[in-house]
Amino acid sequence: MKKSMLVLGLVFLLLLSACGANGSTSAGNEEASGAMGAQASDSSQAAASGPVKITAEEAYARMNSGDPVIVVDVRTAEEYAEKHIPGAILIPNEEIGTKPPAGLPVLNAEILIYCRSGNRSAQAAKKLADMGYTNLSDFGGINDWPYETESGEYQIPEKDGTLSSFTAYDLNGTLVDESLFADYRLTMINIWATFCGPCLREMPELGQLSADYAERGVQIVGIVADVPQRDDGTYSPDMVETAQALVAQTGAKYRHLLPSADLVSAKLGEVNAVPETIFVDRQGKLVGQSYVGSRSGEDWSKIIDSLLEEAAA
Repeated sequence: MKKSMLVLGLVFLLLLSACGANGSTSAGNEEASGAMGAQASDSSQAAASGPVKITAEEAYARMNSGDPVIVVDVRTAEEYAEKHIPGAILIPNEEIGTKPPAGLPVLNAEILIYCRSGNRSAQAAKKLADMGYTNLSDFGGINDWPYETESGEYQIPEKDGTLSSFTAYDLNGTLVDESLFADYRLTMINIWATFCGPCLREMPELGQLSADYAERGVQIVGIVADVPQRDDGTYSPDMVETAQALVAQTGAKYRHLLPSADLVSAKLGEVNAVPETIFVDRQGKLVGQSYVGSRSGEDWSKIIDSLLEEAAA
């Protein structure tokens, strides 16, 4: 409850700010409403279809398609430690009740489920579908998995709630942490909201900058500030789908994070207007100043070039 209240407080501040110095939010509201309407029928159809049974070969192809998927092992911790599929998260079937699991906060994420022989995976998929998960595939048991496996206990990381030590989920439900920054000289973090017209108007140019600067060790990461976690730990599917649609419409094809307690503690709790943009280094440490308000691609390019020069000096 405390986590939800923190994020709801943030959203309240954002709504009051009306995009800060950037003017009316009407453009953002219109685009968000249109996107939500366009997604509604797809969401309803997905929910009605229920879990899908697929083969190990089909699951392997999905894992290696380049599209984000979440692989869930629903066996016991002991079974997981003995052998599991690389990258799988552990959510034992016996622990799945009527409340969405903490490790699966995005209800429309693509989730692939397995167990030992296929019985528990079918049970888990049914329970998750009943909770409102809409993109579930059951690929049976690890006994029939002909591909790579690994051993080792499942670890839930403890974080400090800073940009150097945090966990959050992206719009596809994938768990991320501070290692997101490690391979880049500079990360531009753009905090935006679905209701904010100025945010949406600058995102096409941010998408182009993301492509232009990739070879120079620069990445852009978005944070969708107005999609808070609900009391049950999940994010509203409609709001997530709206954000996904706006990302697609604007061409901002870089990773976008959803608010988490760690991100609220690290930065979002002090945000009073959007868009706000900061830069961090490989360790998640702040570089330069914070920038409130939208800017042209040319202006952002000058700022990025300057920060790269300072880093090289």
